[in-house]
Amino acid sequence: MKAQFEKIRSSSNSFVAFERSDPSFPFVWHYHPEYELTLIVESCGQRFVGDAVANYTSGDLVLLGPGLPHTWRSETQGPGGREKNRAIVVQFRSEFLGKEFFALPEMSAVSQLFSRASCGLAFGPTRTGKEVATKMTGMVALTPVRQLLTLLSILTDLANEAGAERLSTGRVTAACRAADQQRIETICGYLDHHLGDEIDYPRLAQEVHMDLASLCRFFKRATGRTMTTYVNELRVAAATRLLQETDFSVLEVGLRAGFGNYSNFNRQFKKMKGFRPGLLRQEFQATAPAFLPQSNHLWDDSVEK
Repeated sequence: MKAQFEKIRSSSNSFVAFERSDPSFPFVWHYHPEYELTLIVESCGQRFVGDAVANYTSGDLVLLGPGLPHTWRSETQGPGGREKNRAIVVQFRSEFLGKEFFALPEMSAVSQLFSRASCGLAFGPTRTGKEVATKMTGMVALTPVRQLLTLLSILTDLANEAGAERLSTGRVTAACRAADQQRIETICGYLDHHLGDEIDYPRLAQEVHMDLASLCRFFKRATGRTMTTYVNELRVAAATRLLQETDFSVLEVGLRAGFGNYSNFNRQFKKMKGFRPGLLRQEFQATAPAFLPQSNHLWDDSVEK
């Protein structure tokens, strides 16, 4: 899967800060030379950063380095699905305050933050993350100079947060071939459409005009793992949310997420999470007052299998 280059919107300021509000966040695998700080205000779904796949929900806060392929895919049906998805996005280049600014001794912590962001950093529900989210929520309405001061404050806060989670392994790099974008969309669309089925990889290869071996190499080179691993990651991500947000049995969760049988679901879930799906259900039942209402559908803005 090759990421498409994204040209960041022009601005008279040294960086851009804007609110994104859309009926859905579609899968658009892309990259750009700017750093990107994204706060999910209202949405849930799957976050893809390099070779990392994870569920996200409102409050998700991520800092991405330049050239790191990424996308967010929102859910439009099923548990947590929304008619509108909102995010605050800040994009800037490393030299947006001059080539030497972040080389100053006073900015050494921020400079280190930039280096760590090369693989993506998630700040989650930490105290710092919540404080930064509050600042970002009001940032778009500020004057340019106050936006700048707020951004510097945010970067300083994030630089001092020790609990940030590194996302990608760094094995995935961006590629500039725009012609691959249509192929990406075809692959993702096919996998989405067959989320609950056994995937016919030879047919998928035909649809993207490749032989099966070439398709597998293409996918491994772009995502850093095999198609089977990628598919299982997405199924586990889907199952995790169903375990937390519905009262379906563990077996039914596995089937709805696309696993053909319970033993395979149990094995793949434990391999990726380190514990069995039944344990997650037990722990959630012990801490949550009630489950959300059942849904008859797995979200269609989905993960792959």
